Amino acid sequence: MAIKEKNDVTKTCKDFLESFLKLHRELVKTKDDIIGSLQEENISLKEALISAQEAYMEDREVMKVLQNQIKLLQNELDFVKKKYQMMWNQAIEKYSSESKKM
Repeated sequence: MAIKEKNDVTKTCKDFLESFLKLHRELVKTKDDIIGSLQEENISLKEALISAQEAYMEDREVMKVLQNQIKLLQNELDFVKKKYQMMWNQAIEKYSSESKKM
């Protein structure tokens, strides 16, 4: 009986160790899968960040161009206002001088 009990204990220990090693392998595989997923996510986030930075830089350049255009158009508008004011002043002076002649 002692030999049978020893074989049972050995078998139980062997089964326990096999179960433990199987769980350990599964844990390592899961850990590797998680690390792989996190690395892929980091790559995607990095690419998204780079893309956002590029879009931001392009938008900054577009804003600079638009600001320059606004300045040019503002100068042109000021010029047209001055020209319009001078035309009206000349028309008023002409009308006033014609009214005095009559």
